[in-house]
Amino acid sequence: MESTIEDLLDPHKRVNFLFTFAYFLGIGMLFSAFSSPLFAGQAKPKADDQQAVRLTKPLEHEVSVVLKLVQVYVTDGKGAPVLDLAKSDFIVRDNGRPMSVTDFERHVLASAAPAPEAAVSPKPAEPVADASPSISRKFFLFFDFAFTNQQGARKAKDAALHFLDTEIRPKDEIGLITYSLTRGLSIHEFLSTNHKKIREALSGIGIGEVAGRGDDIEQEYYRRIGEGVSGSDLNELKFRRQESKNQALNFLIKLTYLAKGLRYVPGQKNLLLFSSGIPASMIYGNQRAVDGVDPGDHIMRTQNEAMLKELSASNCSFFIFDVREAALVPSLFDSDEQSFSHSRDQGRSRFTVGGALNNYDSLFKDDNTTGLYSLRRLAKTTGGKYYGNLNEYKNNLGDLQALTSSYYVIGYPVSQEWNGEFHELKIEVARKGCEVRTQAGYFNPKPFGEYTDLEKQLHLLDLATSENPLFQVPAVGTLQALAGEGSGVSPNLVLLMRLPAEVQDRWSGGKAEIVTFLFDQRDNLVDLRKTEDSLSRHKGRAVFHATGLTVAPGAYKARIVVRDLETGTAAVASASIEVPAIPSPGIRLHPALLLIGTDRETYLQAQSKEAVKAPAAAGTDTAFFNWSALYPFDAKMQAPLLGPIPVGTESVDVMLPCAISGIANARIALKIALADSGTGVKIPVKIAHKGQIVKGSTVINIFEVPTKDLRSGNYILSFEAQEPTTGAASVLKSPLVVK
Repeated sequence: MESTIEDLLDPHKRVNFLFTFAYFLGIGMLFSAFSSPLFAGQAKPKADDQQAVRLTKPLEHEVSVVLKLVQVYVTDGKGAPVLDLAKSDFIVRDNGRPMSVTDFERHVLASAAPAPEAAVSPKPAEPVADASPSISRKFFLFFDFAFTNQQGARKAKDAALHFLDTEIRPKDEIGLITYSLTRGLSIHEFLSTNHKKIREALSGIGIGEVAGRGDDIEQEYYRRIGEGVSGSDLNELKFRRQESKNQALNFLIKLTYLAKGLRYVPGQKNLLLFSSGIPASMIYGNQRAVDGVDPGDHIMRTQNEAMLKELSASNCSFFIFDVREAALVPSLFDSDEQSFSHSRDQGRSRFTVGGALNNYDSLFKDDNTTGLYSLRRLAKTTGGKYYGNLNEYKNNLGDLQALTSSYYVIGYPVSQEWNGEFHELKIEVARKGCEVRTQAGYFNPKPFGEYTDLEKQLHLLDLATSENPLFQVPAVGTLQALAGEGSGVSPNLVLLMRLPAEVQDRWSGGKAEIVTFLFDQRDNLVDLRKTEDSLSRHKGRAVFHATGLTVAPGAYKARIVVRDLETGTAAVASASIEVPAIPSPGIRLHPALLLIGTDRETYLQAQSKEAVKAPAAAGTDTAFFNWSALYPFDAKMQAPLLGPIPVGTESVDVMLPCAISGIANARIALKIALADSGTGVKIPVKIAHKGQIVKGSTVINIFEVPTKDLRSGNYILSFEAQEPTTGAASVLKSPLVVK
C-alpha cells in the first residue's frame, strides 16, 4: 500500500519534497527552495521539458503543440565524448516518425572546475513561443541497505562523499535515496543544487538497517541442497529462501514506483546505486541446480522486466557500484562461516557427511547466485554502467564524471495529447562510429483525475518544493506569520494565508485540499497540516486560511499548497518566519496585523489537534481561530490585509500585541513611525491610538494609520515598546506596500 502524506511526519525521515516529496512507501522529503513570486492569476503555459508536461489549458486538456527537449550523450568507439556535433547531425524519430530538430545546445563541463556552458539556442519554430530552458545534470545517490553488508555500506558512503566533494558541479542537481527492509524506499533529499544540504543529509544517514546480502541465503540454499538436506530442515530452508525472494520482489516493485514517479522530472536522471544486487538465481533460476534445472521465479522475472521498462522510459540511467570488495568475491571462508555461524548448523563440520561434501577448492562464488548479472543488466538496459570493484571508486567516479560531463540538448515540436500514452524515441547521429545514449521514450501527460495515488503525491510535492513546478504555473496567495497565545497546549505560531477572490474561480466545484508544510533552517520537515474544503462555494470572496502550530523559537520556512482534488489546479503561498523567545522578565512585540474595511470574507481553519478551538461567530460561516484572542478584530467589518494597500485607501488599522513576562504592574510606552523603506526618511502622518485590550499577560494596542496621501511604493512601519521600571524593550518593523 502506498503511503499517505502524513508519513512525512516520521521524525526518522528527512524530506525534500522537493519533490520534493510522500511519493512511495517510507518516503521522506526536504524542502529545496522557497519563493514568493507575484500573483500569477490563471495558470499560464510555460516552456516544456523533455517530459512534455506543459499545461496550455489544463482544465480543457486540448491538444497543443509543445517543445520536446531531450538530453543526449554521444561517445566514440573508445568511449570518449564526441564534442563537435551540429544540429544537422542528429536524426530523431518519435514513434517512427522523422522529427525536425529546432533547438540545439552543446554542454561541456570542465573536469577540475565549473566551466561556462557553450550553448547554441536558436529560437524555436512556431507555434512554440517560449524560449528553451537548459537541462542540467541530475544525480541520485541511491543506497540499497537491504542487499548490502556493513563493510560495503561504509565503503559506499565514503564513495558518495567523495563524489560530492570532487566530482559535482554547481549547477548539478543532487538527490539522496535509501532502501531498507524496515522503511522501504525513502527519498531523504530530492533534486537540489544545495550540495551542502545534500552532504549533511548523507553524513547523517546511519547504516544500522543494513540487512546483509541476498546471495548469502542463495549460497546456503544450493550448498545444502547439494548436501542432500531433507525433511523439516529442507522446509525451513525453502521458507527462508522464499522470505528473501519476497523481500527482493518488494525491492523491484518499489523501483518500479520510483520510475513512474520520475517520469515527469526533466532531463536524464543518473542514479548511482550502491548495492550487491538481487541474486540472479532468484529471478532467472540456476541451470546448475543439483536437484534439476531451476526455471526461476515467473512473478519476479515479470516484475523485473516491468521495472527495467519503466526505468528506461523514465530516463533513469543506473551507474552501479557493486558493494562487494570486487566483482567476484573470494569465498575461501564462506563454507566454514555458513557451517558454524548458524545454530541450525551446529555440530556440522568437515568431518561430517554434509561438511565433507563442501567444495573447498572453489575460491569464488557462483555468479548465478550473486547479484552480478542483475546489476549488470540493470546498468546496460538503462544506458548506465557497471563498476565492479568498490575499492576503485575514485577512478570509477572519475569515469562517470567523464561520461556525463558532455552532452547535447535537442528540441523538436510535437503535438501533445492528454492520453498518458508512451512514445518510443530513437535518436541517431549521421557520423559513423558514434554511440548514442539517451531516453527510450516519454509519456504523454494525462488528466489529473487519472493519476495514480503515487503520481498525485509527486504532483503535491512538486508544488510544495519547486520554485517552478513541472506540472503547471500555480496561482500565488499571500502568507503571513502571526503569534499564537503560546500558553498551555495552544499554538504559538499561526500561518495566515489569503487567496484572492479571483482565485476562487479556478476550482472545479469539488473538494480542494489545503496542505501546510513547515521546515526549519536545515530544511527538515517540522510539521504538516492538511484540511479539505469545497472552495468553490466561496467564489467571489477572498478566503483566509489559518494554521495553528506549536514550535520552538527559531527560524522557519513555510509553504501552503491549495489543490483542487478533481483537476489538480493549484495555488501556493510561502514565507520565511522567525519565532522569537520571550525573555523572562521582559516584553515582546508580536507581529502587527493590518486590517482593512471589507465585505464579508471567509475564514478556514487547520488547527493542531491539541489546540483549543473557539466557537464560530454567530450568523457567519467564520470558524474563529484560537489566535483571535490576540487579534480580536470584527470579522464582519474588517479583514486582514496581507498584500499591498490599494492607492487611495483612507486608512488601515493596526493590531499590535505585546507579551509581558515576569513584570508586575508593567507600564508599556510605545513609539510608532512611518518611513520610506528606500531612503529611511520619516513620513509625517498622524497615527491615532484607537484603544487597548488586555488579555492576560498580553496587551493589544489598536492604531489607525492614514494612508490616503501615500504614493505607490514601499514603506516601513516601526514600533518600539519600552517598560520604564525594568528597561525591558522590544522593537518591531513591519513592511508596508502601497500599490
